[in-house]
Amino acid sequence: MKNPFKLLLRKSVSAVRYLQGLFTPVKNIIFFESHPDLADNTKAVFDEMVRRGLNKKYKMVWWVQDKDNPELPHIENVFYVDKKNKENYKEFKKYVFVAKCIINCNKYITKYNFRTKFFHLTHGSPIKKIRGYCSAGRGVDYCFMQSEYIREVFAYQIDVALKKTVVLGYPRNDVLVNSNVNVKKLFDVDCDKIIVWYPTYRQSAKGHITASKIALPIIHDESAAIRLNEFAKERKVLLVLKPHFAQDVSRINDLKLSNIVFINDEFFVKNDISSYEFVGSCDALLTDYSSIYFDYTLCDKPIGLIWEDIDEYRMNPGFAVDIDFMCSGGEKIYSEKDLEDFIDRISCGIDVLKDKRREIKNLVNFSDDGMNAKRVTDFIVKKAAL
Repeated sequence: MKNPFKLLLRKSVSAVRYLQGLFTPVKNIIFFESHPDLADNTKAVFDEMVRRGLNKKYKMVWWVQDKDNPELPHIENVFYVDKKNKENYKEFKKYVFVAKCIINCNKYITKYNFRTKFFHLTHGSPIKKIRGYCSAGRGVDYCFMQSEYIREVFAYQIDVALKKTVVLGYPRNDVLVNSNVNVKKLFDVDCDKIIVWYPTYRQSAKGHITASKIALPIIHDESAAIRLNEFAKERKVLLVLKPHFAQDVSRINDLKLSNIVFINDEFFVKNDISSYEFVGSCDALLTDYSSIYFDYTLCDKPIGLIWEDIDEYRMNPGFAVDIDFMCSGGEKIYSEKDLEDFIDRISCGIDVLKDKRREIKNLVNFSDDGMNAKRVTDFIVKKAAL
């Protein structure tokens, strides 16, 4: 046990937590959080724990958007606490205060009891600068990183001590290694190839704008969308866009195009498939300055990077990594013509950056053996004495 006198000399919050912990032992509770609900790295660890039967010994509590959502799974000894309902905040604090361990990857949580072990799994290695905007949360004991190569820069960006970081790979990425879902059956479209497009957040439906003034790159208006749709249709390619949940893409979506379709988180729930199971089973990825680029290198499939507003992003917010080197495994797309060329190559099975992409994959991923969830869960079970 740490020396209580040294702890009392720290920040007042830490001292209070220690004193509270002296009189409040932890209980057999594991507290989980992710966004979306039951997703990302946290969900992969949760699934591994349930597979091992830990839910029979521990009460597992998920902090979710709506605990009354009928889509939430009914699993033995698994309970839900509401994020939105302020009346349930006391219930949230009650569980967090006595949890044996906290496992999260998104919303910042404060650890109130020094006896609790707090594991922050993160939700993606940063490409853009996020320091001052994102942090690991207060009281984190261990923060998990995707690879040794980007460990130091990531720790700086989320303001966590390097000694608290652990490199074991991302649990959610295991499915990318061997994804084999028949994604074509999920759409009523005659196509030979599916390209999934995950654009980064630019503008919200409420009017908030990031560094870029472009709502949806390349597809600036209805006419551009119609042209691109016809090009994709001719080559029997389906373009599936999953915009950021706050992004306003209603104008394009309302066109109801045949070979450009939009999906959201409900799509995955409806089809009983995770986001990464779907992504990993598509034939290629389109993205830009999103951490999914690092993850998708595990799929060994072509990546196109929408680079239209790169200059705006270089200025604000800037990049956490050497963007030109780290993103050298993706084809740069600046215009509608570039995107058409990328679609054409995918339709023909041409992969022009395979070797460079594999180089980046080996730098940014701890392993490609599909065993990250097992390693991370083993670590948590040992450190939390589960």
